Amino acid sequence: MTDLAIETTGLTRSFGSLVAVDGISLRVAKGQLYGFLGLNGAGKTTTIRMLTTLLPPTKGSAKLWGYDVASEPLAVRQLIGLVSDETSESQSDWTAREYLTYFARIRGIANAPEVGERCLTSVGLAEAFRGKLIGTYSTGMKRRVEIARALLGNPKVLFLDEPTRGLDLPAKRVTWKLLQDLAARESVTTFLSSHDAQEIRTLCTQISVIATGKVVFTGNTKDLGSDLDTFEDSLIDLLTLRG
Repeated sequence: MTDLAIETTGLTRSFGSLVAVDGISLRVAKGQLYGFLGLNGAGKTTTIRMLTTLLPPTKGSAKLWGYDVASEPLAVRQLIGLVSDETSESQSDWTAREYLTYFARIRGIANAPEVGERCLTSVGLAEAFRGKLIGTYSTGMKRRVEIARALLGNPKVLFLDEPTRGLDLPAKRVTWKLLQDLAARESVTTFLSSHDAQEIRTLCTQISVIATGKVVFTGNTKDLGSDLDTFEDSLIDLLTLRG
């Protein structure tokens, strides 16, 4: 059994003549909180789509817990939870309870209503709102519902693309602690894409930075600076690199 939660080798995705992701290689250990940063259009969302089986690679390979995303997609999907813009349109005419119960049943989870309640509790959605329509929620509350959905089935790897966007600071801190606890208690791996430098520095021990489809930095988060200002300056230099 591999010690890696995520392993890519020369992972590439092209759209016609455009190379959106250009031969990236990543190694993410099980139980790690891993940051993946890039400007809009740099290739990070395309990378996440390949790692979560939503988009086949053009070249190269990617494995999750040893399962190949191209040849063993069903096994990969059983291991993951995903929060992204593509999953953020919660059913506005459902309640949070209905929404979580529905997806729990799709995944074949026993005691679906009870499991849904536990996930909603873990993300801090107040009980008073769980029976109300999601369409009446604030942006931050909708995001909590999506994070709760991603936690269904006890995923081994969480892919979170801007998971705390729209959340106020107390709600962000609840989410950060949840991710840290999942890593410490259950060795859940988190692959986190975020524009929030403080979030990345708080949560992630290692990061990779992608610019124009290529990984331009992989290493310890602290290597980019001992304080937030220095970290942000180093990050900006890397994010704006051009191949």
